[in-house]
Amino acid sequence: MKRYMKSNYEYTKLRKNFGRQPLFQEVPAHLLDSINPNVEQQKLYILRNPVHRTIQATMPQSEHDANTKQLVMHEQGINHSEGGWPRDVHLYNEDHLARHRRRVQHEDGYVNAILSLRPQIEHCIDQNNAIDMYQTYFANMYQQAPVEKYNLQIANIFRDPFERPASCIVWTNETQSRLVASYSYQVYGPEQDSKISTICYMWDINKQTEPLYEFCPENSCWRLTCSPVTPEVLLAGLNSGTINIFDIREGRSAVSKSSVYNSHRGPISGLLYGHSRTNSEFFSGSPDGQCLWWDIRNISKPIDQLYMSVRHGHHVSPSFSNAEGVSCLEFDKGLPTKFLSGTESGLVINANRMGRSHSEILASYWYAHTGPVRAVHRSPCTLRMFITCGDWSVRIWSEEVRTAPIIVTRPYRYQVTDVAWAPLRYSCYMAVCEGGVFYYWDILRKQREPVATLQVSKHGLTRVIAHPEGESIAVSDNHGSIYILHLSENMTTPGNQDKHLVHQIYDRETRREHILDNRVKEIRLKIRGEDITCLDREASIAEEDVLKTTEEEYFKIVNDEINKMDELFTKHNILE
Repeated sequence: MKRYMKSNYEYTKLRKNFGRQPLFQEVPAHLLDSINPNVEQQKLYILRNPVHRTIQATMPQSEHDANTKQLVMHEQGINHSEGGWPRDVHLYNEDHLARHRRRVQHEDGYVNAILSLRPQIEHCIDQNNAIDMYQTYFANMYQQAPVEKYNLQIANIFRDPFERPASCIVWTNETQSRLVASYSYQVYGPEQDSKISTICYMWDINKQTEPLYEFCPENSCWRLTCSPVTPEVLLAGLNSGTINIFDIREGRSAVSKSSVYNSHRGPISGLLYGHSRTNSEFFSGSPDGQCLWWDIRNISKPIDQLYMSVRHGHHVSPSFSNAEGVSCLEFDKGLPTKFLSGTESGLVINANRMGRSHSEILASYWYAHTGPVRAVHRSPCTLRMFITCGDWSVRIWSEEVRTAPIIVTRPYRYQVTDVAWAPLRYSCYMAVCEGGVFYYWDILRKQREPVATLQVSKHGLTRVIAHPEGESIAVSDNHGSIYILHLSENMTTPGNQDKHLVHQIYDRETRREHILDNRVKEIRLKIRGEDITCLDREASIAEEDVLKTTEEEYFKIVNDEINKMDELFTKHNILE
């Protein structure tokens, strides 16, 4: 093993030179060297006046030294333990402690010790009483502007060259999400037989000049959805009631189509993936009044069918004649057997596929809006709540309350066309209307008015959908434009107590609706009881009148007979 050798340096000097005194002296300045200027280069020099810049060979630097006071820090812990007890008293034995307390309290010095502590305790009590614990400080301060600033801005616009209304927009399920859009006038019946009017696009959100891919359905497309496993596979619900499956890697044409004879009788107004192990099952809805379940591996015919009939008689079987037309669908993986359906007549139907009979499958429904329900979505905070939009209002409902919504916004000036929850902020949702305005609501901050609004377009807005990460919002209008909106940080960052506070609001509003519902029932029962009492009173009065009239008629007849008998008796006496 080698030894460690420290490097050293030796300096040698003669011994006689040690300790010799240095001698310094002042000498006049003398020239060491002189360099004459170059005359030719001196002629090339041009004097610049004025000078607008400064040139220096090195950057200006400065250095400063300061001796600061040294701060010494150390960690120290304290062990809190109960002391003052004798050794013969065990701290964890209550009997020992109680006997020791009784023995000390009976001693003569105990009373004197307590009396000596009395002035100190009174002094502390007086100090505490001198402070008003419930005093409101800074009550006269002026109201300050809110710290949170809600900012909305348009980041990008994707335009349709044919200026068709955007019927549906969806985000692809991948890391770098892309935007898929379909365009249709959503008119019932056959349309013009032109391939240009049915083209749909897939857009790259960072490139607005031209679409990334194009695909052409057979008819105008009403609804789109992307595969949760393969983003390149798209499902299109058409105006003819059929379904086309596209793979953008294969080309513009559909790779699979459903048969007209086994599809819907009207346009497809709802198209969603359901719950399955292979992620291959989806279901669709239409204004014809039925929901169909399909398998993407074979869409020649549906695998299941359900008539949306909730208001038919007990002895009437569900059919197309008594079914409610479907206007929108909602499905959440948290409830794999349930889904919500909005209808053309303003109902929201809660369906459970695990039911045995038709009445158990369509267990409940709500009278939501006047006219068709444009959109319905379950709350990401709690699946018991859902939001709907239609006519001129947006309403939040609870499955526990059947009579009325728990939260109702003020009526909008224009009809509301779509609504969506914010994916990260549990208390926020977004709505668009036909006036071209985008509304952002936060029920924790304000319930009577939105916290932010933005005039997106001069045309009516049709759809709104949020990116799963919540930073970007896609909004479409009736003129074929799709707007990407960016939200400020406070609109996308959830708070630590947001979910808990939203649960409190839902529970409070649900409890309030239960109380109001019970009160309304009591008032109705009271009115019904008063009506029955009035009817009974009127019936008794009528009965008394009949008895009185009958009695009068009876006595009148008796008196007439008596008078006749008296007259006959009088005539008989006269003749005798």
